[in-house]
Amino acid sequence: MSGLSGQHRLADLLECAGLARSSYYYALSHPKAPTRPELWEAAAEIFSRTANGCGHRQIAMCLRAERGVRIADKTTLKMMREMGISCGIRRETDYHRYNSYRGKVGRTFENVIGRDFAADGPWEKMGTDVTELKQPWGKAYFAPVYDFGSKEIVAWSTSLHPNMA
Repeated sequence: MSGLSGQHRLADLLECAGLARSSYYYALSHPKAPTRPELWEAAAEIFSRTANGCGHRQIAMCLRAERGVRIADKTTLKMMREMGISCGIRRETDYHRYNSYRGKVGRTFENVIGRDFAADGPWEKMGTDVTELKQPWGKAYFAPVYDFGSKEIVAWSTSLHPNMA
């Protein structure tokens, strides 16, 4: 904002940014200081021990064990970002894992029940769902048919695959 302050009035700029005048002057008088600069050299030395570097948890653990420093993992991560170093090895996350979901498979039907599951008698309204059961030998799929009138399971099916059969 200081680059525009010579061209425009400060009051107009603060109004456009939605900032109070005191916030602007507080930010000017309190410049951002680097996080724990006394530990940067030690963190860089720990990071350089391996070819791909190491993560913030490993660096924090080494700083605690070897140097006796009290430092949180998040502080180490912030310090590494300011130093411009990051680990070359990434933990496998959810978006990297295999996902077999193929979207809607098979036919879908209109919602005629509309969350009204009460039935006056048996065989009037029925519902089903597929449940995945994890077993030591793999996965099994169970699909019961529930009668809302008699409150009983009237049919069921098991399968090794989550297909429409």
